[in-house]
Amino acid sequence: MTINTLYRNVLHTALLLLPLLMISPIAKAQTNDTAYVTAMDPNVNVLSLVPQTIVSSISVTGNKKTKETVILREITFAEGDTIDTKSLTQEFERSHTNLLKTSLFNYVTISPTEIEPGYIAVTINVEERWYLWPAFSITPHNGNLNQWLREPDIHKVDICFGIKKYNFRGRREVLSFNFRRGFNNISQISYSNIAVDKKYRHLLAAHLSLKTQKDVLVRTTDGKGEYNHFNNNGFKEIKPELVYQFRQNINASHFFKVAYNDVSICDSLAMLNPDYLGDGATHIRNITTSYSFRLDNRSSSYYPLTGSFYEITFKRTGYLSQSPSVIGAEADVRHYLQVTNRIYFAAQIFVSTYTNNTPFYMRPNIGSKPNILEGYEHNLIFGDALSFLKTSYKFELIPTHIIHLKRINAPKFNKIHFAAYINLFADCAYVEDHAHTDSLNNPYTNTFLGSLGVGLDLVTYYDKVFSMFATRNVQNNYYFGIGIKSFF
Repeated sequence: MTINTLYRNVLHTALLLLPLLMISPIAKAQTNDTAYVTAMDPNVNVLSLVPQTIVSSISVTGNKKTKETVILREITFAEGDTIDTKSLTQEFERSHTNLLKTSLFNYVTISPTEIEPGYIAVTINVEERWYLWPAFSITPHNGNLNQWLREPDIHKVDICFGIKKYNFRGRREVLSFNFRRGFNNISQISYSNIAVDKKYRHLLAAHLSLKTQKDVLVRTTDGKGEYNHFNNNGFKEIKPELVYQFRQNINASHFFKVAYNDVSICDSLAMLNPDYLGDGATHIRNITTSYSFRLDNRSSSYYPLTGSFYEITFKRTGYLSQSPSVIGAEADVRHYLQVTNRIYFAAQIFVSTYTNNTPFYMRPNIGSKPNILEGYEHNLIFGDALSFLKTSYKFELIPTHIIHLKRINAPKFNKIHFAAYINLFADCAYVEDHAHTDSLNNPYTNTFLGSLGVGLDLVTYYDKVFSMFATRNVQNNYYFGIGIKSFF
């Protein structure tokens, strides 16, 4: 048995076994400014030692924009509920975590007050974020900053601008208009998190995008992207999409998506890579349907330290006569554990597989978002199937600190929190090219990929993570990287 076969077998076996751990430790909140139980708040009376406690009332304060119903939907208890007194801490922690994961608030405080033995009144205080953001950034065309820094090219840069309104109408909806100009010319409009019922269990989202390119990735050579410039648009895509989400409970959701794609390329691109749309085609229309199930028990949506995350997706593209029929499946499993007081461990396993006839532009790859593997930031590795395993130990160098900026009068910006972590990580991956359409020019397909590294993460305001890291891969290449990212 070769190491490649052994690696695939171990990875696929782990994927089957890890979902058995879905009853994972409850995610713990990561900020230090929240009172969960009376013992954490000197202004709250000590609860009586009774076996059960009734929540007689819930009051919400600090929500100037957010509807109270949006907040009450994210907590694990309601008025009139009877809770085991020993479970109160856990219920408050979970509710606090759920509210922070909405990305609507910078800080949340939950405080119980005993009215009489066995009865409490709960106060939830929130500090809302700034919700209207003009968007402007200059980014590499594929979102891989370190790949671009290795070979800087002003023509492979996008200027992004637009506007995004979070918490639109105070209902957690997101309305955005985004435009990219440069290497990619993309215009997008999106309206998401539209609740169609009062319990916030049925939600809709609609997206529309138009993309054109004159510089197009034609193929890969030696693990690097090979681009060609075309006088007219080499690539054009129109894509409307509709998404229905069913929230089975606070942390579990089902997603049903349907999208229409109208894709055309120039004749020269089809001649250079007949597999780009498949069979030398220059124009295809297709409908893509997908189903996803997601279970998110993480302590944070952008830098989790405890909890778990599971997602599985099934896709089919085709249905129209001009379209190849493509079937794919993806699975993503992540676990986060606290090892000791200041040391945390995280692991992610991801598998993606598609049928062998998948056109080049639809094939999964490592090297562009979201599948960027440390140690291979400078490579593009396409295949019909890919799998990777990421592990990381994190040491809390600076615990969460809150700085008050007294000279700034805006409440949404005068209190900043930050924390710093040193992480030691090890990653491995395997990209299979069943049809061997790319493997002749790419030494990274159908072979073992792996890397070790160390990094420093600064976790700060508005879900931002600033990272610096150094890696070495099994091909004996050394890399130093920087970036603004979300931890896996």
